[in-house]
Amino acid sequence: MLPFKRGAWLRVYGIPLHAWNEGFFKLCGFECGRYLRSDNASLARERFDYARILISTTSLEVVNVTEKFLVDGVMVEIKIVEEWGFNMGDDTCLFENDANTCWLTKLLGIW
Repeated sequence: MLPFKRGAWLRVYGIPLHAWNEGFFKLCGFECGRYLRSDNASLARERFDYARILISTTSLEVVNVTEKFLVDGVMVEIKIVEEWGFNMGDDTCLFENDANTCWLTKLLGIW
């Protein structure tokens, strides 16, 4: 049987502009779950108020944490908040779709 996992989009607030990159996004989400990807707008630097990252997590709790990071000798506070409600269901399936096996049967362990 496969362990429970869910996908969660996180908004990451307070990232200094000189640290705005995928490596730092990965670091911010490390304690919350396994990093899967960043959204295109964050990577393309189309906005700087927050970055969006998708993680895989086994937690049922909604993510809402503040983490401190040392960036170029300065301690910065980063707020990490899960998007929930209006984006539920967006990219939440974390199983690869096999041509012969439905993801639901994999989830239930009946293939």
